[in-house]
Amino acid sequence: MQFVILALIFFAVLFAVFGVWLLVGQHTTGKDRVGMRLRGVKQVKRLELGDALAESRDRELKRKERRREALKTKAYSDIPAFDKALQKATWAEKLRGMLLQAQMPISVTNFVTMSLLIGAMGVAVTLLWRRRFDLPLAVMFALSMGLAPWLFVAVKVRRRVKKFNGQLPDALDLLSSSVKAGQSLNAAIQNVADEMPDPVSDEFRIMSDELTFGVDFNLALRHLMTRVNTSDVRFFASSLMIQKETGGNLSEVLDGLQKTIRERFRILGQVKTLTAQGKLSGLIVGLLPAVLCALIYFANPEYMSSLFTTSKGRWMLGIAGGLQMTGVLLIFRIVNIKV
Repeated sequence: MQFVILALIFFAVLFAVFGVWLLVGQHTTGKDRVGMRLRGVKQVKRLELGDALAESRDRELKRKERRREALKTKAYSDIPAFDKALQKATWAEKLRGMLLQAQMPISVTNFVTMSLLIGAMGVAVTLLWRRRFDLPLAVMFALSMGLAPWLFVAVKVRRRVKKFNGQLPDALDLLSSSVKAGQSLNAAIQNVADEMPDPVSDEFRIMSDELTFGVDFNLALRHLMTRVNTSDVRFFASSLMIQKETGGNLSEVLDGLQKTIRERFRILGQVKTLTAQGKLSGLIVGLLPAVLCALIYFANPEYMSSLFTTSKGRWMLGIAGGLQMTGVLLIFRIVNIKV
């Protein structure tokens, strides 16, 4: 029971630190905004409104500059040979897209190296705790700690993409209104960058800067799809590419696209409501055996060691793991309805 208590304390502290790590950026941003507003009120009282606006504008320009520098430093590796080799790897391209969406100024090689080092720290923690090399426990700690950066990036990307998708219909409305008012598409994109909140304004500002510096329009759209790889953005980019080649009323295309996206969100909400129970069942079915196995191992390692040291135990563990993964995949395949 002492091992079980120590394990529960460790994971509780680990998840608490990870939760604070995930939320500190959002809370810090909120505090910064409140602080800026309070300073603005004080400056108004002192008749120094110009200084407050200048300070706010300088902070905004610094944030934009950090964002642009982060995009410039994105690469697969600082070593040319590794960079050339990783450009051909599909997993590296997907990871690079996730890092771009998460706005993390780190290369693919550095991120993977950081994950491996954190996983090695998990093995070191096991050695210090048990005073010997315990393979199952070392693998468990290495995976739980090594996958923490990947989980952080996935959560950050999911939050940003969800927020972007929620703002995209309004951005398309603004694009359509600007085009109807007689502005060019480049000017309409700049209006979205100036008027809409983040993250839509951030992504459209990058696109506007690329168009201003002479980047081809189709290439700028492909860069947008790389940074925000969602079906809605692909619909948007494909519609603009087709409209540019075939011609037609751009405002009608944008109006139809935003109506389609809004209807898709409505249907997607209904689907999530209907499949929530199935997803929860799959999560419980997938985690319950692993959690029970870990608790029994901590309570009585000798009792569970036969699963890892004998050939029959390994066969049973492999068959059980395969059946378990098959069941979880089937459940999530059933409830994963594309809209």
